[in-house]
Formats: sequence, C-alpha cells, structure tokens
Amino acid sequence: YDYYDSHPLLKKCAILIIVYNDKLVDSLQSLASLIQDSEERPGQIGMALAVDSSILDNEHLVVEAGTGTGKTLAYLLPFALRGKRVVVATYTKALQDQMLKSDLPLLKRHIESQENRSFNFLALKGWSNYLCNERVDDAENSKSNGRQESFFANNDLNEIDRIIEWSKTTESGDRSDITFSIKESTWDAVSVTKRECFGKERCSFYESCFAVKSRQKSSKVDVIVANHALYALDLSIGGHLVGPHDHVVIDEAHEMETSFTKAWSITLSSGRFEWLATHSKRLIGEKYSDAITNITELAELLTKNMTQHEGQWVHTGNAGAILETLELAESRVERLNHIVRTSNGDERTKLRITNAGDSLLEDTREVRLFLSTGPKLSHVAWIEFNNRHKPELNISPLDVSENLKEHLWEQKQAVLTSATIQTNLIDRLGIPIDDKNPLRIESPFNYKKQSLLYCPEMPDPSKDALHWQELVVDEIEKLISLAGGRTLCLFTSRNELRRVTEEMRNRLDLPIFMQGEKSSKELLREFAANEKSSLFGTRTFFQGVDIPGPTLSLVILNRIPFPGPAEFLVKAWSQQSSMNTNGFGWRDVELPIGVLRVVQATGRLIRKKYDSGVVAVLDPRMTRSDYGQKFLSSLPSMPVTENIDDVEVF
Repeated sequence: YDYYDSHPLLKKCAILIIVYNDKLVDSLQSLASLIQDSEERPGQIGMALAVDSSILDNEHLVVEAGTGTGKTLAYLLPFALRGKRVVVATYTKALQDQMLKSDLPLLKRHIESQENRSFNFLALKGWSNYLCNERVDDAENSKSNGRQESFFANNDLNEIDRIIEWSKTTESGDRSDITFSIKESTWDAVSVTKRECFGKERCSFYESCFAVKSRQKSSKVDVIVANHALYALDLSIGGHLVGPHDHVVIDEAHEMETSFTKAWSITLSSGRFEWLATHSKRLIGEKYSDAITNITELAELLTKNMTQHEGQWVHTGNAGAILETLELAESRVERLNHIVRTSNGDERTKLRITNAGDSLLEDTREVRLFLSTGPKLSHVAWIEFNNRHKPELNISPLDVSENLKEHLWEQKQAVLTSATIQTNLIDRLGIPIDDKNPLRIESPFNYKKQSLLYCPEMPDPSKDALHWQELVVDEIEKLISLAGGRTLCLFTSRNELRRVTEEMRNRLDLPIFMQGEKSSKELLREFAANEKSSLFGTRTFFQGVDIPGPTLSLVILNRIPFPGPAEFLVKAWSQQSSMNTNGFGWRDVELPIGVLRVVQATGRLIRKKYDSGVVAVLDPRMTRSDYGQKFLSSLPSMPVTENIDDVEVF
C-alpha cells in the first residue's frame, strides 16, 4: 500500500484491490516502455490491478477510466498473464482497429517472449461481414447464363466482377480487407446473414466458408474481439458464435444498454416484401403473376401505412392499418413460398427465396402478436426510415437487465469499462455488484493547467431559440478567429450544422470541413494535416476523434446534446422511469445521457500530456440551471469562465 500512497490517482481504487501483483506491474511497465512517446500512467496500473483482482475473485467490475489511462492494456494484460481466454466487445470499429493493429500485437510479442507460450487473437464479425462463396459461384454462373434474370440483375455488374476477382486471392473474405470502393447493395448481393445461410447440410461451399472458418479459428485463440451487437446475439443463442468462454470485457460500456437492446429487437420493413416479389418473379415467371402482385401490393400498402406513422410510437390503438396489412401478409407469403418450393427452378435459387420468405413470416407473426395483444409495458415500437430509405418498424425490449442476468451476469465474469460511465448504468443493467458506483480512475492529465471551460452568457435555446441561434454564430466566429482555426465544432442537429457551416464559410477566411461532404476518415485526415482548419460535425465526432497536438486546441459544443424527440428508445426509457418515480424520468434517464455526451465531447480536447486548449459550451444551462452542477462535477477539474477575454489570454 506504500505504492498507493505515492500515487494519488490510485487512492480511490486501493480499497478494491486485494492482491498487489508484482509481475503484472512489471509487465505493464515493460510494455509501456515499448510504446513510442509513452507517458506515465499511474491509473493504468491501478486499473490493471483491479481487473486482476476481479479475475481472481470471479467478480464483476465496472471501471470509469479517464482519458489517457491506457485502459486497453490495463484489461488485456491481466487476462493474458493468467492464461484466461477472454472476449472483448466494443461499440466502435475504431477501438477494435486500435487493439488489433497496436495493443494486441504488442501484447502477443510480450507474452510469447516472456511467458514462452503462444498467444493469439482474432476479430470475429457478424456473418454478413464475410464473402459468401456460394453467392460468388452464383455470380460467376450468371455471367454465362444471363444476368438479366439473375439475383444480380439490379446490381453494379462491374463491382460484382471485381468482387469475383478479389474472391480468388482473399484469405479472409472479410469486407474490411477490400481495397476498392463498392456500394452497400453490391456487398449485400455477395454476402448472407446467418438466417440466409444454407447451412452445412445444404451448402456445397460450407467447408470453404469464410464465416465458418473464422468461427473455427476463434475456438483456438486467447482473445476474441467482437462488437456489442455480435456479443449480444451470441448470448441470446447460447454462445454458439464466439465459443466457450468464462470472461468478457465490455469496452465503451456507456453504449451497452442501447446496443444490446437493438440487437435483441425485431425489425420489419416493406423492402423485404419487395425483395421477395422481385426475385420470385424471376424464378416463376408470369404463371403465378397474381401471387407476385399480391406481395407487391403488400409492400406498397406497408410503405403507405408505415410512412403515416413515421416518427411516432406504434401500438394497438393506432396501428389498425398496419395490422390489417400484416394479416394479409401471412397467407400471401405462405402461398408464394409454396409456389417457389414446388417450381422447376434452380434449387439454390429456390432455397434462397424460401429462406427469405420463412424469415419474413417469422418476423411478421411476431409483429402481429405484439400489435394485436394490447399495450405492453415490456416493449416499445416505433417507425423510422432505414439507411435504404424504407420505413421500418422496430420493436424493442424496454429492460434488458433480466436477459443480462440470465445470460451474462450469472454465467460469466465481466469487466465493463469506458472513459465515461453514466451514473445510473449499474442499476439499469442490473449488474450485481455491492457498490453501485463504478471504480473511477482519474485521468493523468492536469486539466487545471491544460484546459479552460468557456460557458458564455447566452439565451436558453429551449426558450428563445431564434435569439440563441443569432448569438451562437457570433460566438463561434469569435472563438475560431481567436484559435486561428484548430477547432472541432460539434452540433446537436444536422440543420444547425449546415446553417452555421454556411455562415462561417462566408465570414471566415479559414478552411472548414463539414461532416457529410467526405467520409469521416478523410475529414479527420485533412483536419489533422492543416492547423488552420476547422471540422464541423454532429454526434459522429463526439467519440473516436483522437488528434493530439496543436491541430486541435478548441472544442465547441453548440448546445447540450440532450436526447432528441426521434430517439424513441431513450424517450421510452424516460417515460417508463417517470411512471416508476412520479415524473422524474427526464432526470433519471435523459439528464445522465446529456451529461455523458458533454463529457464525451470534452474528451476530444486533451489527448496527450502536452495538449492544451478550450472547451466552449454555448448553452447557459451548463452553469445556470438547477442541474448544472451535474455537468460540472462529471467533467475533469477545468477552470470555468464566461468571459471571452479569459479565452483570448489562455
């Protein structure tokens, strides 16, 4: 414990640490010495010891690890040294890439040289992330048999041909390994979901299947890296995707409730009926045109019904038209599937269509059951347009804690971590730990000297939006001018993003990059390369932006990013909480999310020991509301000012 006394950042976690592990600390310091521009991270050692103790005691652990802690190695190393197989589930691909390209190769070299044993890792992805050899074979055959009547008739055939050539050399079949650009629809044509897969008994390409081989490899590795959605699916089907394991790390745990809820949801769109009609018609022709017409009509009716409900809750009381359409759907899809099965067409084509029809029937029945049995307090339904611009009905569970208790908390030892943890996360997920507060590892950065929080006197945007909008533009202009560019400006809506970007480009003679004009990767690369530039974006850039150095010295948040009206799941949680707390749902659910998002945005500023800069929040509720202290106490210890002169001096 002398160690803890000499490191103030660890005092908060010392009481949780049972065993001081010399080997672990020495190994962590050895690894740190191999990292270029490595900085002292006492919190990393504290976190690693806490993770190590949780493994020994077979207890769950929740850790809020401040920016700069080095949390990835802090949780990977204890499992590696103890020879424990672990699944690491992340929310973003960026974090997966960091682990796979940097942290895990470094750890592999260390374990194999110091422990004299092999150490392997693997990224495991959902079925549709891998090329389907059966689809590729079908694509090749269609070249000689006539593509106009094939599954590929509506695709970019040049892209299909490039995929065919790529399939002859790829070892992984992983979409992320493709070096050329393809449309989403092209990849959909040469991949399948798990439900669409023919399976071992009916697919002649099963032995060479990229998705199958990835799962076979996963049983032999020490660390499996997956995303939240895949791991949630794995839990729900009994562990058949990632294989046997006793330990899991949920990184970016602040997104866990949302991502697991979505993974355990049902979705139904009119586009699935359109697909079924289009491909069935190519197979059975005009002989059963009435069966095709019936499905096409369903798609049109469902699109009309759902569009009328866009942006609304859906329940028994207002979903009569949708329910009537789905009642027609069941018998019509059953009939078309029977016609396809008994037709004289190609067996593989028949199987693909009927698999899709069976899956559609299953989801249709579940949605019908939900809409016809009266209000449910356990689920919520709403309609929004998906990324293919089709209206989509979503039915989601309101509480995932019981599922998590059954499939995760009582079955595995879990470590949950993030740079920011909601104050109510442990309760909402039902994590069985005695202390309902996460272990907090403070950032090693000196925020009192390195940063300044600027909250000017402004109108309240929720009460005087027009006046606020006028002043926001003026404030952003002054701030960017003072910084000489070097600004990440974040907005809570796309409309505000476009409005302010246009205005700033007219007022400032400095380069401004806007989200949506190029890919996120390209925008970040160009922003990092030009110190006079600014990057304007929405919540996409609240996390995953890591640009240390002078390129980024100002983060502006136009207003507090409380959940918007289209965030149906959050609004449903809030309403449910209000019922249980006599109207305190907003404070119990939405306020913590707003706080979390502000902390995330603030975290883009200080990434290294020598970084410095200003965070500007142009919303008076940060400091002048009765809940303002919730924000200030959750942020690092930054000096606060409402005076623009302090910003200029800083």
